[in-house]
Amino acid sequence: MSAGTTAAYFPGMVTGNGSLSVDSHGVTITSVVNDTLEWMVNVTAFDPCEVILRDKAEPPPEYGLTTTWAIVAILVLVPLFTIFGNTVTILAVLAARKMRTKTNAFVVSLAIADMCVSLLVMPFGIYQQLNNKVWLLGETVCRLASSVDVMMCTVSIFHLSCLAIDRYLAICRPFLHERLTVRVIVAMLIFCWVTPIFISFLPILNGWNQIGIEEYLRCAFPEGSNTCTFIVNIPFAIICSLIAFYVPVIFMGVCNVKIYMAARKQAYQIRSLEAAGKHNHQSHHKRRAKFHHEAKAAKTLGIIMGCFSICWFPFFIMNVIDPIIDYKIPYVPWMIALWLGYMNSMMNPLLYYFFNRNFNQAFKNLFRCNVCKGRRDYDEEYITGNTNVSE
Repeated sequence: MSAGTTAAYFPGMVTGNGSLSVDSHGVTITSVVNDTLEWMVNVTAFDPCEVILRDKAEPPPEYGLTTTWAIVAILVLVPLFTIFGNTVTILAVLAARKMRTKTNAFVVSLAIADMCVSLLVMPFGIYQQLNNKVWLLGETVCRLASSVDVMMCTVSIFHLSCLAIDRYLAICRPFLHERLTVRVIVAMLIFCWVTPIFISFLPILNGWNQIGIEEYLRCAFPEGSNTCTFIVNIPFAIICSLIAFYVPVIFMGVCNVKIYMAARKQAYQIRSLEAAGKHNHQSHHKRRAKFHHEAKAAKTLGIIMGCFSICWFPFFIMNVIDPIIDYKIPYVPWMIALWLGYMNSMMNPLLYYFFNRNFNQAFKNLFRCNVCKGRRDYDEEYITGNTNVSE
């Protein structure tokens, strides 16, 4: 459409400082319209980031000094209690000779992983909250912190999977469980610590999680913005979440169902033998004691696994959904879900204390400093005799 035609549709139009003149041939524009020039300048200076970020989540909120310090004061308690609780757990196993079992090897290693979360992951989260999300430690440290974060979560759930295997063998395949040697245990622990490297350090340091979303990252976190965020593309979100959470959780769920069914079957068999009176009293007592011992340990493990799943489920749900819906989940729900997952590292020692009588008694003896008093084998008083089924 020409300028003359435009003016014909709007006779007598005057735009900005421009003017219109009318002659016998019709309406013509006799001067350049200033507003039109301004519009052309705006089009030339158009920023595509406005379109890219238009429907994305808002930037993190900036809190006042009082609110910031209140949040930090609460968050600092999490790593402190995590370090204390898991240190006590490790000492409880090392100090009591009878606690040094195959199963507790995984418990100690899991406690070390939880301590790594409190020492190597949580401090960076607290730092960002204290600094109002400003990151001044450089991109390399940011990527390393993100890698350790992903790795430690994966290490934890792999340990729980190994514990599920241990309990399954103890109840469903007891003869195979007896062949679970130290060498096999060490190999399983190495697997728990080494495998997560391939879904944490390897892809994150190489930037595989950012492939395909470079434009969004450039607009949302421009160079020099001093931010440290862990944004992932859809393939990385799905693959990482499957390996680090969903597949192990399903595996542990299947193990627990099989353990429950086997435990019910064994309990029925024991009651049938007791009712018929066709058993040697001493051998039957040992069998029943061993069954209750393994069943109690499996119940405790089920509670620990359930707690882990509940704590990390919100994060991994959002981790998959957010890239699919084009990064629209706000900052605050992300932080709540993330710290709920971190808190799981603090909760495991509490679960041992309240749901495992052996650990409960071991903790109490540590607090009473019985070892300091020269009672090196104090565990005998609660693991021998009738109390050996109380785990």
